[in-house]
Amino acid sequence: MCQAGVLGAGHLPVLLAIIMTFTLALTYIVAVSNDDVDPFFPYISADGAKTPESCFFGLFLNLAAILSLIIVFLRHRLVSELNRDADKVLKNLNFLSVLVSMVAFVGMLGVANFQETAILVVHMTSAFMCFGCACAYFVMQAAVTIRMYPLYNGRRICYIRAFIAFASVVSFITSVLFGTLASVEFHRKCPGKATPRPWSRKTYEPGYDLHVVSAIAEWVLAACNAAFLLSYSRDFEKIRVDVGVQPLVTHLDESPILQSLQNSISGVPII
Repeated sequence: MCQAGVLGAGHLPVLLAIIMTFTLALTYIVAVSNDDVDPFFPYISADGAKTPESCFFGLFLNLAAILSLIIVFLRHRLVSELNRDADKVLKNLNFLSVLVSMVAFVGMLGVANFQETAILVVHMTSAFMCFGCACAYFVMQAAVTIRMYPLYNGRRICYIRAFIAFASVVSFITSVLFGTLASVEFHRKCPGKATPRPWSRKTYEPGYDLHVVSAIAEWVLAACNAAFLLSYSRDFEKIRVDVGVQPLVTHLDESPILQSLQNSISGVPII
């Protein structure tokens, strides 16, 4: 399922998985080394909340977001080229998934550039957009893959993507639910105090066990995000991406608009 081939664009999903893994590992190691977070399953956002780990977190997550956008676009074009409007349901579902992924892309940029220690509301909203819309995209693309069987793809990839999409949705719901329950439990026993950021075992914090469940689910969700896009690797080995440049002038000091007017006056056909 997941290997980098020597053909096409199969290396792009692999590169994204490497960047995401490196980002999470680096920020976690630096945050724990600086004693900024508890080493036992902190939230991913907590790892990248303080400097210097926030600098690495923002830099590499921005790069991962751009690469994710490219991969999503290539997947959309691949399905469109194979389908060629033959299946209207497949066409609409593929297009709708791209729209949803754009919201996830904006959310990912928000998470990367607005740490929870800076503007908490923006960060939490962006995280919800990123993970929630990513789950919706995975469900839609799993449905697209199932609908493409057996004409365009095999059965095994249908099972793989359906399982990852299911795991993503369960992890997302679990993370949000137990995170909310942890906050409610804390404020019930410690009214008037702010929700711990980050949570820690070093002090008494009611709801900490619930927080751990939420954090584990968030890490599983991040892994599912990387795994689903990584599943495109074998598909992308069979495509060719062309980027061409066509100059509109023969001299770079010339104006293409002026040249077009001159050609029209002289009767030279404009191609």
